[in-house]
Amino acid sequence: MMPGTNATPVGVTPTFNMVKMLGAVSLLCGLLIVGVNILTFDRIRGNTETIMKESIAQLLPGIDKQVIYRIESSGELTVLNGLEGEGKRLFAGFDASGKFLGVVLEANGRGYADVIVAMYAYSPDTKTITGFQVVEMHETPGLGDRIRSDPKFQENFQALDATHPIAAVKHGTKKNPWEIDALSGATISSRAVGRMLQKSMEEQGPVVAKNLDRIKKGI
Repeated sequence: MMPGTNATPVGVTPTFNMVKMLGAVSLLCGLLIVGVNILTFDRIRGNTETIMKESIAQLLPGIDKQVIYRIESSGELTVLNGLEGEGKRLFAGFDASGKFLGVVLEANGRGYADVIVAMYAYSPDTKTITGFQVVEMHETPGLGDRIRSDPKFQENFQALDATHPIAAVKHGTKKNPWEIDALSGATISSRAVGRMLQKSMEEQGPVVAKNLDRIKKGI
């Protein structure tokens, strides 16, 4: 081969060069993703905490103090200093005089478009759900997303009986206090709310009952 000609070195194929280039691009993309995640983590966490605090304030009107617990796999509770860490949490609310107002629990479930993340207020004394707030969802605008703001739908959670299996029923057919009157045109999203609340109560209701004396004292 004459000097000065452009030739691929022996043992190096065009495919090898392409794989090497793709590897370098993949590495760069990975580094960029990690960097963006590090830079935005605190901001996202701060926004999430703000949304949760606002939701709790709406779910427990008059709240002045809250105690946050992590629910351990054993059913025991661990007091948290904030929203740090993984796992399910329980929020106990008290007014300015120290009176126990109830607890706020978390629930999530698959809706029509994606997972719905919500928080709800529960009164251990009356065993009823007394409020419901969507924290995050991607349901169809104007239809499924009405579970967040529709006044009639929210009326379901003024005193929803949690002593029976909670379920959404066809709009206009609700007869029992443990039923959710589904939104017309958003039946799938409404049923998702019923399923997620029932699942949450099955898992967390016994934890609240077991630790109720401690929760009411906020310790």
